[in-house]
Amino acid sequence: MNVGQQLNLELLKYLLGPIAPYLEDPAVTDLFIYGHRDVYVKRQGARIEPVAAAWHSGTDLVLATESIAEIIHRRLDANHPILDSRLPDGSRVNIVIPPCYPQGACISIRIFPKERLTADDLLRFGTVDNAGLDILKALVALGQNILISGGTGSGKTTLLNVLGGFIPTGEIVVTVEDSREISLPRALWAALESKHALHEDDRAVTLQDLVHNSLRMNPKWVIVGEVRGAEALDLIRAFNTGHAGMSTVHANSAYDALVALENLVLQSGLDIPARAVKELVSRAIRAVVQVGQLPDESRKILEIVEVNGLDYAASPTFPPYHITSLYRFRFDGRDGRGRLTGRFESTGRPSFLDELRLRDIPTPEVWS
Repeated sequence: MNVGQQLNLELLKYLLGPIAPYLEDPAVTDLFIYGHRDVYVKRQGARIEPVAAAWHSGTDLVLATESIAEIIHRRLDANHPILDSRLPDGSRVNIVIPPCYPQGACISIRIFPKERLTADDLLRFGTVDNAGLDILKALVALGQNILISGGTGSGKTTLLNVLGGFIPTGEIVVTVEDSREISLPRALWAALESKHALHEDDRAVTLQDLVHNSLRMNPKWVIVGEVRGAEALDLIRAFNTGHAGMSTVHANSAYDALVALENLVLQSGLDIPARAVKELVSRAIRAVVQVGQLPDESRKILEIVEVNGLDYAASPTFPPYHITSLYRFRFDGRDGRGRLTGRFESTGRPSFLDELRLRDIPTPEVWS
């Protein structure tokens, strides 16, 4: 963070004075403000709880949000009452003001971790075990295209950062995001961010623009923080033309993640037959990692699957995706403290075992 960003961050903390202590608390992951008197926090591994923080009035809170918008160079007023951006420290902020939120202002802040989580942290938290990490390392070493799927707050971006750390140091990586959340410990890395139009004569630079441009930067890896629009088509085209890649998507299962990606392409506005899109997706994505936040607030890698094209035997006309489960978390029940219990297990062997051996990549012990 440069000096200007640091000064802006200090000014933002002043404007958000009532919640400033929670912005500094390393245990706090999320803040929710519903009007000037109702403030809630979520801490790591705990449920959302109210806190004693408030502004003098709804007007004071709205004025503070408008000043925040100025500092981060975004527009927020009655004609543009929704702002979705990030703070100088990388924390994600969403603000809604009147007329869309008549009560004053509604603010959601996802706190950016002060320290980047590592694979060892995931092991310590019980998100995955050593066998699962070995499988993920093998997928990255092979340059397989990986889609990380899950709900909001399930740990998709955290896992994306960890997988990015497995990429060999000599390979060029380009990341594409709306708001910078990816952090990679490497030199050969170009981090691109989209740009919103600040006024009527300004031009926006979309994720689609950036994905399209990234292919001209000669990368080995193209990583999109989250695919949710027209950029989906450019992404699967890149994945089908020799580029390795990763991205995240909102979905409730590994299979649903493929369908979600397919639907995003179909919604891009281009006249592409549905079956052709399905073919593109089935060839572009080689593995899906499903993550989830459980009712006890823990996060787990629920399943890793290999995508083996389409299953024409099931339906020659419009075949479903053919996937093979490689690894999953099996639930057993709850312990005396109410936490969910279970175990990770290997559930299948991949089709690329020979390729691992051919390229002298360590074969995960569960497949040996």
